[in-house]
Amino acid sequence: MGCKKKEDDLIPSKIKAQYQLPQGNHDYDPTLVELNKKYGSFFLYKFSPVDFAANPVYVSGGFNEIYLADIADEAYVGKVLTFVQKNWLNYYPDAFLKANLPFKVLLGQNLRLKSTPTTTYMVLSNYNQMTLSNFSASFDAMTDAQKKTYVNNLHTEFFNSIYNRGKLDVPADFLTVTNYTQTGVLPTNMYLYGILSYIIMYQDNRPTKDFMSYISAITSKTKAELDASILSPSNDVNGLVKKKYNIIINYYKTKYNIDLQAIGNAGVIN
Repeated sequence: MGCKKKEDDLIPSKIKAQYQLPQGNHDYDPTLVELNKKYGSFFLYKFSPVDFAANPVYVSGGFNEIYLADIADEAYVGKVLTFVQKNWLNYYPDAFLKANLPFKVLLGQNLRLKSTPTTTYMVLSNYNQMTLSNFSASFDAMTDAQKKTYVNNLHTEFFNSIYNRGKLDVPADFLTVTNYTQTGVLPTNMYLYGILSYIIMYQDNRPTKDFMSYISAITSKTKAELDASILSPSNDVNGLVKKKYNIIINYYKTKYNIDLQAIGNAGVIN
């Protein structure tokens, strides 16, 4: 030991960044750079099949074995990005976005089912990425109703991506309202148990999927629409739907300063 030659000091090697921003010299590129600086997420309008297909090693097959997407039409990135910011990102505090946005947000077009290309999607998520479609001339062809559906998909898939990464925050009180071992739940009686979709009672991970069904309903419907449907005393006879609704609304307002119902109440902002 005494005569061992002194080792040279270790110098860390330089690791090349996985993605380089900006991806071009458009007027919207600085916005994408700023989004990356604020949230650590890469908003990419140029992406490879590998970016789209990324899958955890323990899941067989790739995302692109089921779905396909083309990269964005660069002439439309700025326009659709502004729409996405107004109707999605602006509803969440910076801290929540920084903690929960996926590593990549792919800005594409023609998001479709590989086996049936005529089956298209507006937004899909896959573990470390969300893919947003219609960054193309198809955006201009969308009706107001289709744009509203697009916005609904943005919020629902955002929470779905959070769930896929094991980071979904479900209020503990929410989990105590419904007996998830209950049998005999049908479309005709599901509201009695505080269930919005009876199908989840025949699936795995029922509590989380139940929570996700509430997020989808809240962020896609106005309060007036909910009062006339799932929250109506004639449907919600036992008051369990309203109880779970209030738990979610109050929890996310208090802990994250997020008004989920404001998302549902809002019209499309062009």
